[in-house]
Amino acid sequence: MPTRFRDLSVKARLFSAIVTLCVVTLVISGVSLLMLRNAENWLDRIHQETLAEVSQALELSRNAADLATAAPFLLTVQMPFQRQADAAEILRTIDRMDDLSSGRDELDLPLSRIRVAIDRLLGLSSPQGELDAQIAQGDADLTRLLDRYAQRADRERANLDDRLSWAALNRLANEARNMTRAQGILEVGELNRRYNKSRAAMPRTEIVAQGLLEIEAVLTRQPEDLFQLKYRSLTAALDAENALFRIKQLSGDISDYATRRVQDAQDRLSLAQMQTSRDLGIAQTGVAVLGLFSLCIAVMSALFVSRYVTRNLRRIADGMHRLASGDHTATLSDQGMSHDEIGQLFHAFGVFRANARKLVRRTAQIKRQNAMFASVFSNIKDGAAILSSTGVIEAENDKVRALLHLSPGAGSGPQTMQDLFAASSFVLQSSEDERGGFEEYTNPAGEVIEVRKSDLPDGRAVWLLSEATERKLIDDRLEEIRRVETLGKVTGEVAHDFGNILSTISGNLHLLDPIDPATAPIHLGRIRTAVDLGVSLTERLVAFARKQQLDSERVEIGSLIEGMMDLLDIALPQSVTLHLDLGETPQYAILDPGQLESALLNVCMNAGQAITGSGNIWITLGAENDQVVLSVRDDGAGMDEKTRRRASDPFFTARPDGEGTGLGLSMVYGFVTQSGGTMVIRSVLGRGTEITIRFPASRQVPDKEVGQRLAGRALVVDDDPASAKHLRGLLSAMGYAADCATSFSQARDIVDQTPDFALIVSDLNLDHGQSGLHLIQTVLRRDASARAVLMSSRLPDEAMLTEPYKDRIAMLEKPVTSAVLFEKASGLGRT
Repeated sequence: MPTRFRDLSVKARLFSAIVTLCVVTLVISGVSLLMLRNAENWLDRIHQETLAEVSQALELSRNAADLATAAPFLLTVQMPFQRQADAAEILRTIDRMDDLSSGRDELDLPLSRIRVAIDRLLGLSSPQGELDAQIAQGDADLTRLLDRYAQRADRERANLDDRLSWAALNRLANEARNMTRAQGILEVGELNRRYNKSRAAMPRTEIVAQGLLEIEAVLTRQPEDLFQLKYRSLTAALDAENALFRIKQLSGDISDYATRRVQDAQDRLSLAQMQTSRDLGIAQTGVAVLGLFSLCIAVMSALFVSRYVTRNLRRIADGMHRLASGDHTATLSDQGMSHDEIGQLFHAFGVFRANARKLVRRTAQIKRQNAMFASVFSNIKDGAAILSSTGVIEAENDKVRALLHLSPGAGSGPQTMQDLFAASSFVLQSSEDERGGFEEYTNPAGEVIEVRKSDLPDGRAVWLLSEATERKLIDDRLEEIRRVETLGKVTGEVAHDFGNILSTISGNLHLLDPIDPATAPIHLGRIRTAVDLGVSLTERLVAFARKQQLDSERVEIGSLIEGMMDLLDIALPQSVTLHLDLGETPQYAILDPGQLESALLNVCMNAGQAITGSGNIWITLGAENDQVVLSVRDDGAGMDEKTRRRASDPFFTARPDGEGTGLGLSMVYGFVTQSGGTMVIRSVLGRGTEITIRFPASRQVPDKEVGQRLAGRALVVDDDPASAKHLRGLLSAMGYAADCATSFSQARDIVDQTPDFALIVSDLNLDHGQSGLHLIQTVLRRDASARAVLMSSRLPDEAMLTEPYKDRIAMLEKPVTSAVLFEKASGLGRT
């Protein structure tokens, strides 16, 4: 192949072949045009002579059809202006037909007759509409008379003559109405004769005379009576039908004429087709010769594509296939290749091979990073899980199930983190909102797991589970230290207040030395006031420390609140409206009623003081999850988050005037906590505050069981010696022979040495990280008749207690009162 031609691109070579084919095609076109010129001239002449004639004939036929279709609608149009518009359109159609038929005498007479028929039809349509409207009005009036006559003829209270008169009038009115609905002229005359005959035979009564006047009034309301109107209407309808018939007949004649003209044009076109076919036969011979030449050029182009383009493309494809299969040693030599598109593909293959080698190195680097991530994911101390956007676990390390005490193969199919927690003994204790970004789960053994969640941009999430039992114990110790520090600050405040109280008492005692009878009551009153202030301050401090002596009993809280209404009305400002919603079901709890009244009064007074001007306080009582829920809500000023967190601290007050001791809510908090309940404060600045108090609900106990004494051996286990001694005294008072242990090892020795315990009362968290639940399970497993009470300040969910001992264990929140302990112990005794 010459070097100059080889340097041409594939595009240039194929373009040359295409140009050659185009030249041949132009030659073929020239020959064809030359041979077809005669046919074109002939078709032009046919077009000029016949197509215009055919178009006029078709337009004439279409107008005739439109005329025959539109003419009947002149009789149905009711509005005069619409009728005039339709008539004008029909006349314009006739004018167009007249223009199309110019020079043809055979259409002049039919068009003139159609115009006369249209004028006649238009002259009949207007009076016909008025006649029909008048007849319809008369028909409606006669129908109303018929209905009235029929109703009066059916009256039972009317005498027979009157009823017969009304019936005769009904028949006469019916004959008159039948005439308005007649369809023929002869029928109208016959009905008119019947009507006159029936009218002459009517009885001579006052009712008949009045009825005849009404009927005659309807019949003669128009200048012509109703019979004449109906006759004229039918006559006009016959004339209109005759005119329509003539219009349709003449339109058909015009359509036949147009058909004949079209047929003549078709005959001329057939002759032209024969002559054109002859010319095309000659043209086909020339086109066939030139087409053979074009075929030769196409074959030469195909050989070039198959031998050069296709072969090199196959080499490139084979090399790409080897690269795709991982053989990065594949090479394609581009020596001797031209600089066309095929040569550029050979060069691109080399670049692609170099990029593939870079990709292999990058993939190896990513694999090393993934291996490092997998190592970190598997060996960190915390449990880690990756969840899909639907919550299904996509990946997890071994620590997840180890922390939850689940076997590696537990569960089947897609699982969520909620499924794993449900299968474990851990229950949710604190949500993200309560714990500041993480959730807290605990199990009956006192173990704590913190769960943190992080959302990924693609909708997935990462869960991190951390074992936090030891840190939780440290936090609890720090909380106790903070409380001791707070009590230390309280001590200074108390010392100052008691110094003032003692100074008042001492000063007034010195004033009593002269023993003046007139001034002695005044000094004694001052001493009494100082003593009362000291007692009140002491009670509030004891309540905050949760060590006050409670006189607990079973209280119906709703009745207690209703009994305080008078006191609350006096304590609250008159501008504050109090709303009660105590529910329909009585709610019982074991608590000190006097302290509950004091707590509710404190909360309501705080709510009233937070309201500026008029406002509302809502007190709501209900039940939820075996707890009595007491809620006090106001629409006052509310608190910010900093104030809300310190609301129950002793001596803290947010009043701008500085009034108050700051012990109100702290006393309420101490009473609620000592009674085994919880208190939650929710507040929004500017919108109000809601304080929700929850107490353990008390079930109904029959009166005959209140004085029942219990019996058997009992064991108290608590690492607080004072608490253990107190509980042993309570059980002894109930009738048990009670022992106590202050450590896990001591309790285990007593259990091993003493058989047949009737009751074991144990704290959940004992010394050295031991769990009282394990000790309880040991006793229940050994003694089938034994029962147990599990105590803790943070109780687990009852649903997490181990079967089959679930029904033999009661849970009790610290601090423990005598009444609540008796209720739990006696309840277990009856199971």
